[in-house]
Amino acid sequence: MKTENLGIRNCNPLNIRHSAANRWLGLHPAQPQVKGFCRFVSMAHGYRAAVVLIKNYIRRGIDTPAQIIARWAPPSENRTELYIACVCGRSRLDRDGRISPEGGGIGRLVAAMTRQETGLHITPEGVDEIRAKFGV
Repeated sequence: MKTENLGIRNCNPLNIRHSAANRWLGLHPAQPQVKGFCRFVSMAHGYRAAVVLIKNYIRRGIDTPAQIIARWAPPSENRTELYIACVCGRSRLDRDGRISPEGGGIGRLVAAMTRQETGLHITPEGVDEIRAKFGV
């Protein structure tokens, strides 16, 4: 029997690392982190945090899929070039194309990164619904 991976159990579909400085909306009150990764009360809260993080990257000039993924999944811990290729192939985003913080590219990027990180399937429209729900 296959067990769910940590990102799924933590309701953290993009495997956001825990930092006490980040007081994410929806962090689990009793156990906010497991094995160094954030634990959220719902999958929607995990997606919300991912979108907020990516929008913060974009506002700081880290605004292409290649730059975002290199920051998210650095080569010291990941096969970053393969990650970029897989995400860009799934999302049909240009690795060096700029993403707007308010545009549809974020939904496409987050959906593809979710698949890469945890194997979960969410559509870009599903990500956009969560964005609308939380106003992010």
